[in-house]
Amino acid sequence: MPSSPGAYVLVVLLPSPTSVRVGRLGHLHFGSGHYLYCGSAQAGLLPRLARHMRPDKIKHWHIDSLTAEGQVLGALAFEGGKETECRLAEIVSGIPGVLPAAPGFGSSDCHCRTHLFQVGSEVPLSLVLDVLRSCHSLMGN
Repeated sequence: MPSSPGAYVLVVLLPSPTSVRVGRLGHLHFGSGHYLYCGSAQAGLLPRLARHMRPDKIKHWHIDSLTAEGQVLGALAFEGGKETECRLAEIVSGIPGVLPAAPGFGSSDCHCRTHLFQVGSEVPLSLVLDVLRSCHSLMGN
């Protein structure tokens, strides 16, 4: 599977509020809490996820600025490519209590509003992850 393409939802915990510079998006403020990032890896899903989880990396993608400040708790992986990444962002945006975190974050190469979402403090993360696990049939796979 290392060379298999795929899409994913990365789960990141920010223990405290932080402001970071995110490429052309500039300085962004993020509150503490759980964040979900929808991404894809066409050259290999496992190497991409392993990279996201390493603290010692050069910042290349928008998400690198956030993972440098927080803790990657894990990821849910899905078959598919860029279209699956965007479909995941659409599904995540429809979960009550999960809100867009930063316009344009992770979505500079598509028409999505954002690929980064914050899970509201009143929403159990486990519930959101259960919704995502059950959406495999919605992905067209």
